Formats: sequence, structure tokens, C-alpha cells
Amino acid sequence: MDIRLIAIDMDGTWLKPDCSISPRTREVIQRAIDAGYHIVPTTGRSYRNAASVLRDFHGLSYFINANGSVVVHGPDETVIHAQPIPGQTVRDIYDLASQYELFIELYDGLDAYVDTFGIRYLYRAGLTRSYCDQLLSTDVELDSLDPFVADPDRRISKIHIVCLNVDQKFRLKRQIDALGSVNPLSVIPINLEIVQGDWGKADGLRRLTEHLGLTSENVLAIGDSDNDLDMLRWAGTSVAMGNGNQHAKDAADFITASNAKDGVAEALLRYLEL
Repeated sequence: MDIRLIAIDMDGTWLKPDCSISPRTREVIQRAIDAGYHIVPTTGRSYRNAASVLRDFHGLSYFINANGSVVVHGPDETVIHAQPIPGQTVRDIYDLASQYELFIELYDGLDAYVDTFGIRYLYRAGLTRSYCDQLLSTDVELDSLDPFVADPDRRISKIHIVCLNVDQKFRLKRQIDALGSVNPLSVIPINLEIVQGDWGKADGLRRLTEHLGLTSENVLAIGDSDNDLDMLRWAGTSVAMGNGNQHAKDAADFITASNAKDGVAEALLRYLEL
């Protein structure tokens, strides 16, 4: 086993339930970075948000964002790879979603964009205030997303939708599924995360490992949810969080403690030489 890169999901994994980072997890991750391992946040969040939340760590060189569709070299904020959704598909999904009262977040490059109208629905959806505040702290707020979506120069890599209830989510998902070109995922009961086709975190990891001259056997992946499944199955070594769903646990080599009990730190100490 020659682990050199550790891909760590953020929500439900790196972050505690209140979206904070425990001192123990912080200390062990920093030790791994200082020991020369590539610690790579591998998340559905935008680069800008992930970098802000993890700003106290020193030496995070690479980020995989937007469910694998954006790969970034952090020190100079260079996009190594971006996998955009075709513009017409974006417009079709946006038109469908705009028929509902919900929150829409669009990812382009390093940033995520929202409109003033949708923000109110994020706070009404029943998510924790800490998550909503943290997510919006780095989003670019526009008066309307309409011109943004219509701009042919935009390369939107992910659409994140938060509905007000499960019924609304399933109605919209059926409409999006009918388009036939994307595969919406839900990591919580009321959200949809949409990227190009079946692109996922494993694809972003493939791009990054090729860039670094590594293979899947050099990768340890840690996650908790359905948008982590492809990377857990692809990585040479995989760990599911104790708070993770059954799909993640079934895909993993090892089940660690929960995100409330320093599961990431436990996994790193198990597999790495620290």
C-alpha cells in the first residue's frame, strides 16, 4: 500500500455536523500535510467556499470541487480541469427549476453564483443556519441569474438546487431526468446536484492523479454520501464515515468513526505514517 494522496469529502466528513472543524481533526490533517501527503478536499462545494472554510490549513495544494467537475491548483488558483455542462442543457434545467420556489446555485470556475430571490428559499428549506451562512459567505450574489445563464461564455460545471420539500424535489427530478443528459444526485432529501452526464469525484481524481503522475492505488478516499460513491469505489483504499449512508459503507474498505467523533483523524492515523 503506497498511499500518497488522500481525497476527503467536506460535508459530513471533514466538517462536524455544525460545519466546524474539530481541533483533533485539524491537528491530524495538518500533520499529514506536513508529512508530505497530498491532502485534497474533494467536495460538492465551490473552490472559493472550500478554500475559505479550510483557510487555516497550511499546504493544501489541490482542490477537487463541484463534485469532481473542477480541479484547482490552490496556491495560484489555476483551474487544471473543468467539465462544463452544455449551455443548452443548463438553460433547460434552469427553465424547469425556475417554475418552482427554490434555491439555485450555479458553479462556474472558482466561484458559485446565486440570486437574491433564491436566497430566501435556502433559509426556508430547513437546513442548519450554520450551513446556509457558510455556503453563502463566498457565493457571488446577483440580482438575477437569468443573464448569467444566457451568457454563452459561461462554463457552468454544476447546478445545485435546494427545494422546500421532498415532493417538490421529486417532481423536479422527474422533469430533469426526462432530459436524458444528466444524472441528478441527492446528498440530502431536498437537494439536487447536477453535473455533466455521470461525471463525479472519481473523474476529478483521475484528472488530478494523471497530473501528479499517480494512480488510483496511491489514493485513499474518505466520504459519507452518494456523491462519494464513485471515488470510494475507484480509490485503492476507501473509508466511509460512521455517520455515512449505507451505500457509502457498502462501498468502503473500512468504516471509521462519525464526523462528530473525529472519524477522519481516526482513518488517517490508521492508514498513514504519522
